[in-house]
Order: sequence, then structure tokens, then C-alpha cells
Amino acid sequence: MNRTKIVCTVGPACEKRSTLKSMMRAGMNAARLNLSHGTHAGHRGFIREIRSAAKELKMLVPIIGDLQGPKIRLGEMPQEGVSLKSGETYLFSTALDAYNGKAIPVTYKELHKDVKEGDRFLIDDGLIELRITKVVKREIHAVVVNGGVVTSHKGMNFPDSRLSVSAITDKDKEDIIFAVQAGVEWIALSFVKEAKDIQQLKQLIKKAAKPGQLLPRIIAKIEKYEAIESFAEILAVTDAVMIARGDLGVEIPAQEVPVRQKELVELCRLAGKPVIVATQMLDSMIRNPRPTRAEVSDVANAVFDHTDAVMLSGESASGKYPLQAVKMMSTIVQESEASPFDNVALVESTPSEPMASLAHTIKLAAVQGSIDAVLVSRELADWSESVHRCHPEIPFFIACETEAQARQVALRWGSIPFVLTRVKEETFVSRAVSALKASRRIKKGMRIAAVLGGRHGKAFDVIEI
Repeated sequence: MNRTKIVCTVGPACEKRSTLKSMMRAGMNAARLNLSHGTHAGHRGFIREIRSAAKELKMLVPIIGDLQGPKIRLGEMPQEGVSLKSGETYLFSTALDAYNGKAIPVTYKELHKDVKEGDRFLIDDGLIELRITKVVKREIHAVVVNGGVVTSHKGMNFPDSRLSVSAITDKDKEDIIFAVQAGVEWIALSFVKEAKDIQQLKQLIKKAAKPGQLLPRIIAKIEKYEAIESFAEILAVTDAVMIARGDLGVEIPAQEVPVRQKELVELCRLAGKPVIVATQMLDSMIRNPRPTRAEVSDVANAVFDHTDAVMLSGESASGKYPLQAVKMMSTIVQESEASPFDNVALVESTPSEPMASLAHTIKLAAVQGSIDAVLVSRELADWSESVHRCHPEIPFFIACETEAQARQVALRWGSIPFVLTRVKEETFVSRAVSALKASRRIKKGMRIAAVLGGRHGKAFDVIEI
């Protein structure tokens, strides 16, 4: 089993249960619903097929509901589009919904209040660049730096401007209610700018949930330059992070993205929170049966950075080769994990913070060969998942009281969740060992570090099977 998890976006290319089962066998660990596209009925159908496929394979596959967020787009344009020529000036209007032959419409109706002369903006993932020359009432005058043809609903990015648009739109609020009631394990928030965006989402999730329901955890998508500046505050309140390099690579200079990726992944690992590296990882496999060498290196380097998961987007959702893309990503992950380059270095001194110290001790025991696996319980210690932050390369068994909880923790690097009901500290180890033996996940002679809830003041006990 790969320790680095593989998240697959679902879509028309993998809508059949047989395809989903093949992808799960090939290495798919989690499913992403892109709520920017499709209908609730369509997504409900995908959830049903994902659950059924996973149940047939006896797998725990979490589902991520990915919110669209406030993506600013052009309005309705002529079918043939409008050609923007370098050096020429064009008008953009927040008062229009459709092109009138003079001004190009923009969907965000307050944009004229948030931009100023000299600000750049980019269209179609940065392929077209303009610079604002003046703002007159609701008209934005801009000169073209790099030209091209613009068509309806192309995305816009504003790397020099601080936009007042909320991170959660009316559509997102409807999608949150749907996702919570449908029972997804994670909800990803797009275009996060600050910690209060996460706090707002938490409130909406609680409001949408039924009494006693396991609440979806939150993934903060880092794709705005403001999120880079506020990352420490965002990381403190979110449950996980996704480095969404598509929009991020437009919001900040593209050459900075690899450095930011390494920095953010390391900060997430040290905080004990999962992180996903996403966007264009095997992009050419949307069209071709094999990736480029650069794409292979990209996936491998994400593993070397110690990410918890790597993600497929269009490759699995709408590409020609969804199964081949999963197989390829899995083999890249396997090869990368077999090398020494993905190993988390063991620090020389023991950290003073209790959880960091416990994680360090378990890592040291694994490196020295004193233990062969780790056993923790979500019920006995809600901090139990963070003891794996040093990535000891041994099985990490997490006992959970319900399948929903087990699916939720399955996103973590190296985690092997299993269901163990009615957990009590006095009987936890014996019952957990019996369950793992029955499922043939452990064998005689293994030494397991059982991390308890700490009521008796013990960090962990080593149990020999």
C-alpha cells in the first residue's frame, strides 16, 4: 500500500461503478467531487457509486466536496469570442451581463471598487494579461500586455488587488447543505484568504448537520496570495490544506510556486495536519496514455516534500485514460517511497512540545527497529493522528468507532484505519490486536507501539504479538 494517498476527482470519465472499482484497486484512496460543475442529483449519484464500489472492495474511501468559491469570470461573450490585441485598451464593465460590442462584462459587480490604476489582472489562467489604466464609475479601462481571444465565463485573477468578495458565495452555501446532508467526510473551501473564512464555513457546516452527525472536516485551498501571507492563522483553524497550484501559479509568480509548495507542506507536517498537492500533476494524461517526464518528476517531488496526498483532476474526471492515470501515479509514488529521498529526517534533540516529543520518540523507535507498527485510537485520544507527523515508515493503525470516522482519517499519510466499536482503554489493546489479526494486517512476532489516551500517564506500550 502506498503511504502517500491518491485523491481522484470523479466525473464523466469514471462514472461507472466498474471503472471506480478498477481505480480503487489501482491505488485511488479518496474521491473528490468538484461542486463547480454538475448538479446535486449528479453528485448524489457519484456518492452512491463511490460508496457501493468501496463497500464491494472492503475499502474505506473518503469523499471530498470541493466548493466553487468566488471565482471571478467574464460574462456572456459572442460565440466566436473577442480578440484582445497587445497594446490596445479595452473596457470591462461591472454593469453588464453580456457583451454589448463596446464593453466586456464581469460577473463580480463590485470589482470597480476594489481595483485601481496600475493593477494587473489575468484571464484564462494567466494566458492573457492586462494592466488597468483608469477606473471610471463601473467601467475599468485596461491596456493589453499579452493578448488573445476571450470567450464566455473565462476566469479572472487579480494578483495586485485586495478583493472584498466573500470566500463563501450563495451557491457555496447551497452546496454546503447538500454536502453535509449527503455525508461527505471533507469539504474543501476555495480561494481562502484568511482564518475567518474557515470559521464561517465551520458555522455553516454545524448549521446544516443533523444532531449527532459526524461533521465533515475542512480543507483550506491555498490559491490566493493573501492566503500565503495569512497561512499561519489559516493553518491554526483548518483541519487540512490543499495547495491548489493552478490559481496559485497565477496569483503569485510561477517560479515561486515550487518554493511555496515545499514551505507549506513542511509547515502542515510539523502541525500534524494533512496536506494535498494538487493541479496538473499528470495533465498530459487527459489526452495521452503516458505522462511527460516533467510530470513524473512533479509527482515524485511532492512525495519527497512529504505531502500526505497527491491529486488527479481532469486526468480522472474527464480525460481519456482515468485508470491509466491512477496506475501511473501509484507507480510513481511507490518508486519515490522506495527511495531514501522521501524519508523525514530525525532531528537530533527531542522537541519540548508533548505531541512533537511523542512523535519523535515513535520515529526514533521505528528507525532503530524497536517497533514494527503503531496503534492508536481516535476515541481514546483525539490528538492521536498527530503522533505520525514524523512519518515513521511502518504501518499506522487507527482504530475508529464508525466507518464514517475511519473514512475521514484515511486521507492521512500512512494511515490504515479500521473500525473498533465501544472502545475502552482497559480492553483497547487486546481487542484491537484481535481485530488486526483477524483481518491479517499483523502477524506473529511484530512489535506494536500502542498509544493510549494518557489517563495512566504512559506515552505508549510496546506489545509483542
